[in-house]
Amino acid sequence: MTPLLLITALVAALADTGGCRPVSGLDAHALLVRAATATGLDTARRTVLEVHGYDVVQHAYESDRTYPPFLAEVQSLDEWFDPASGVQRTTSHSTIAGYEYGLTTIGDERASYLVRDTALVPNPALHGALYQTRPLDVWAVLTDWLEATDVRVAERCTYRDYPRIVLSRRGVRGPERLYLDPKSGYPEKLDREEPHYLWGQVHVEFVWSTWERVQDAHLPGAAFRMEDGETQIARTFGVRRLAPRDSAPSLAVPAHETAMTPAIAAFLAPNRPDTTRVSDNVFVLRNAGYGEVVALDRDTVYVFDATQGEERVRQDSTWISTLFPGRHPIVVVVTDLAWPHVAGVRAWVARGATIVSHRASRAFLERVVNRRWTLAPDALERHRSRAVFRFRAVSDSMSLAGGDIDVFPIDGAASEVALAAFIRPARFLWASDYIQDLRAPTQYVDDIVAAVRRTGVAPSRVAAEHAPLSDWARVSALAAPVSSP
Repeated sequence: MTPLLLITALVAALADTGGCRPVSGLDAHALLVRAATATGLDTARRTVLEVHGYDVVQHAYESDRTYPPFLAEVQSLDEWFDPASGVQRTTSHSTIAGYEYGLTTIGDERASYLVRDTALVPNPALHGALYQTRPLDVWAVLTDWLEATDVRVAERCTYRDYPRIVLSRRGVRGPERLYLDPKSGYPEKLDREEPHYLWGQVHVEFVWSTWERVQDAHLPGAAFRMEDGETQIARTFGVRRLAPRDSAPSLAVPAHETAMTPAIAAFLAPNRPDTTRVSDNVFVLRNAGYGEVVALDRDTVYVFDATQGEERVRQDSTWISTLFPGRHPIVVVVTDLAWPHVAGVRAWVARGATIVSHRASRAFLERVVNRRWTLAPDALERHRSRAVFRFRAVSDSMSLAGGDIDVFPIDGAASEVALAAFIRPARFLWASDYIQDLRAPTQYVDDIVAAVRRTGVAPSRVAAEHAPLSDWARVSALAAPVSSP
């Protein structure tokens, strides 16, 4: 189809701009070629694109509240993109809450690698992370779609006040939709559904806006990753230029016959936990990502925190059956609402457990439990008709197991709405997420020690999600001195 006939067909197809409607007579590949031409991708293949920019990433999943404002990571990006191959090489530097770190990565739609000196280290978890951010680069999206063999014209939809032509294809993790502007040929957004460890699935939109002229190219001045309608990543672009290939670092990646499968982050992997005995009836269950605690008191099993999701709950249940044979009621104490820390709540609710948490946690945990998992229904979704959310709220404190267990708010400057728990017979403190580093003083340690002093409990040993079983004296020695009244 010639450019004139293509535009004529577009105008005719889009005469009615309400909602989404079927469209016929359009060639999907021709539309992609038009987008590549309009944005300058086709003429840039003899060069490389050098990009400087910044990402502002919302960390709702580990903020001190379940509502805005959220902790944000600011990430500087120095990127090279090869328009001929679709390879991206990015050096990033991240700053967040007193921490800084950086790395260099390289990859394309099929595989991702960490760059270490001259070596490329294949990394499926990195590939999973870059799957979530690669579409912020509009040329990367066009390159990937031009190589796909199953692209088709799906329909015509109104998006951001104007009619768009929508293309579809089968992506790495399911269907994807690319919205093109019929006036300019520019891409407007990539739309897809992604699996999520807490929400089951999220509706993801990559939106490109504020287009700019960059030499002979036309590129967005901003790009956004939106999840369920909320901005998760805002990328702003700085200086960009089309540069000679010999001015760029190596953009070569190994040949790969099969695509790398995107993996979850290592801290979410529900590997089989090992056990550490605290006492005859109290055990720490720990894998590479998180520690949890199981305790039998009288006839009830108490589980302190529910991390990593349904598979971790299954493994914890197996350990409970081994350590404490027989049938026991289950009480799960949720001490902190960081999303990976509560990913197993749904599975415990499906198993009939009672949930104990801070009174401020109820609304968020109800939202977690009520979320419909449509992409891959979990145990709760499959048995929703008979699952009941039983919740007990902790205000000032709560006594469990006839007084053998005290659950109390930490309530420090950095630990509001978080809980700790003390198991009296074992003189053991479960410190939630609030002991992480025993090499130096931290605000978290100050908060947990102050809470212990205020509550009047006397622990001998302590453990936390990221800290092994340790002597309490080692923790208390790191705390800030108590000032005199």
